[in-house]
Amino acid sequence: MTFPGSSIENLRSLGYTEDEARFLYVVATHSSYFSTHQYLQFTGAKSGEKSMSFTQKLLGKGHATAKLLLRNGRVYHLHSRLIYRAIGRHNLRNRREHSVEYIRTKLAILDFVLAHLDYRYLETEAEKVEYFCGKLGLNRGILPAKRYSGAIRHKETDRYFVDKFPLFFVPESSSPPVITFSFVDPGLITLASFETHLLAYGTLFSALPLLRFAYIAIRSTHFESARKLFFTMTQRASNIDPGEQILRYFTLRKLWETKQYGKLNDDDLEFLNRATKQFDDALTDIRYNQWLQGRASADIIRAEFRDLAPKQEASFRTELVDGQTALFQPSVTPRVFQTGVTKVTQPLQATFGSGFEPAFGGQGRQAQEK
Repeated sequence: MTFPGSSIENLRSLGYTEDEARFLYVVATHSSYFSTHQYLQFTGAKSGEKSMSFTQKLLGKGHATAKLLLRNGRVYHLHSRLIYRAIGRHNLRNRREHSVEYIRTKLAILDFVLAHLDYRYLETEAEKVEYFCGKLGLNRGILPAKRYSGAIRHKETDRYFVDKFPLFFVPESSSPPVITFSFVDPGLITLASFETHLLAYGTLFSALPLLRFAYIAIRSTHFESARKLFFTMTQRASNIDPGEQILRYFTLRKLWETKQYGKLNDDDLEFLNRATKQFDDALTDIRYNQWLQGRASADIIRAEFRDLAPKQEASFRTELVDGQTALFQPSVTPRVFQTGVTKVTQPLQATFGSGFEPAFGGQGRQAQEK
């Protein structure tokens, strides 16, 4: 990852050393929570005096708070507006108080980032949207989004990639580089959250010819089950016929434009609404008008959009991180840290702008400023 010179200088102007400023940048960007062990790992220091000096400085300046956990350990929450403003991220929600599960997730994310500082990360929502929509030319409608109500009545805002799991390029990526998605498991009992995550990202995943995914966890318990779920759901998406999907869209669009609303049921309207937002490229509009005027038959349309769907190569990797488990669990079993990668090649059904159905089937379910 890169450390913007202006951000580091701004943090140093608040009284921090170069190492401290760089660590604060990583924490503010990726987690907002950290342990002294993680600080020592980042700086390569052995002495507790260095971490004590750093944390006392943070607490003394009012830039962080500390939570006392097991074994007299502490986790620190970086909450000061000054820190986030210093790196140009004053709108980050990282400053708020969070649940234990959230804190454990963020500590696991920080472990991963610290172990892979050589990766290039898409750090902000704007960077992620620009990469997929600007660089790859995908429609914003296929990105994972959550709608929030604003302070102004009836005004809503769509936010993208709200989970903030790492999105990154590994140094040995092919040319052009391929993005790797991830999910962070802080010790979940079931894979329900992972399945929900896959459903939320499904339409975006289905639009990518190369799909790389990393399952990051503090325990290896779900590794094999997560791998099977990932490939089951991606393969389910690959069974959707793009030719039939495009014809359904054309048919429903025609009914809507000719005001034959009585012939549209709730499923049709949901499908049409999603497709209208997602599938607005020039090729689709040209073919729709040709189909509408009888200049392109259903068979021609069906065959063309099937041909436009190349093979998709999906790669699934697992990685075990510490997650600062000793701070939360009475007893800790030593682990061997490992990674694993599985690749599968399958048909890709939605590269001509975006998909129509939710990918993978979609049927299943203050502190004072300082």
